[in-house]
Amino acid sequence: MDLLIRDIDPLFVKQLDEQAEKQSCSRQELLKGLLTSWCADGVQSTQIARLERQLEANTLHLKRSATELEEMTRLFREVMQDD
Repeated sequence: MDLLIRDIDPLFVKQLDEQAEKQSCSRQELLKGLLTSWCADGVQSTQIARLERQLEANTLHLKRSATELEEMTRLFREVMQDD
């Protein structure tokens, strides 16, 4: 797919060309790499945020389960002592 960007400040275009030359690539290759990295970082950030939310939910669930298990253990001990 092609992408056309208009009205870029000539100073920025010159900086892009200089950077591309330093990396021994064309302006197009440089921009393609930058855009691809930028998009990939966005996808990765979204995935990380989703996984962090899931981790928080799992941690909360485990804490609740631990509290319930502690209560059950206490009740079992009481029952065992009554016998």
